[in-house]
Amino acid sequence: MVVQLLTTSLLLQLESIDYTPPNFTRPLLTDISLSLAAGESITLTGITGAGKSTLFRLINRLSEPTNGQILLNGENYRSIPPTTLRQRVMLVAQEPKLLGMKVRDALAYPLQLQSLDPEEIKQRIVTITDRLEIPSDWFDLTELQLSTGQKQIVSIARGMITQPQVLLLDEPIANLDLTTAERILKTIDEITRSQQIGTIVINHQLELAAKFSDRLLYLQDGKLLLDTLSTSVNWQDLQQQLRSAEDRSVSVWE
Repeated sequence: MVVQLLTTSLLLQLESIDYTPPNFTRPLLTDISLSLAAGESITLTGITGAGKSTLFRLINRLSEPTNGQILLNGENYRSIPPTTLRQRVMLVAQEPKLLGMKVRDALAYPLQLQSLDPEEIKQRIVTITDRLEIPSDWFDLTELQLSTGQKQIVSIARGMITQPQVLLLDEPIANLDLTTAERILKTIDEITRSQQIGTIVINHQLELAAKFSDRLLYLQDGKLLLDTLSTSVNWQDLQQQLRSAEDRSVSVWE
């Protein structure tokens, strides 16, 4: 089932995307078509190796599709300078990196690249750290002094502070306890709606995804098998399917 949205609300469209990396004999993604609307939150799931992070790299233009086209606000990706595009389409990677900076500097840096006024930068830092409950005693810490979960939260803040049109979050809660993960997803969902961002979250914790997503995308072997409203998903059955598929995948390599 593929969900159709009103064209006027669309931020992002992928049309018949194939991707085969150089020197590969088979595609990693095949015939991917999907859309993302302003204010919409989507969960993207699938087993390891299904193509989720590869899809994010294409949407962030770190890779180019072999076939098909990607549109942002109706404009072809290839006509948008990569630097400009990545300010509008923000990717928060699974492995958070603060580039050796202290937390305060890591949050300010992407805003400085946009030449924002220092007062605006200060206000945005205050706003996002309040929303994500990042304590001020983290500000002078480097990534070496933060846990992986803490770095994930800072990376989410750094991604959202730029107020992008599209936000891509690659397993943002993988290293967080359940209570913190739920709080962070709730805040992301609230900001997505209030700022009319389009958000896609790679997430395997489907009990939380069910609470904080409008739609579900399910990738398997580089193909989009499911694109449906969250309200129509049997989340418990899907969780079991993922576990079974993951187990079969592991057994192949043993």
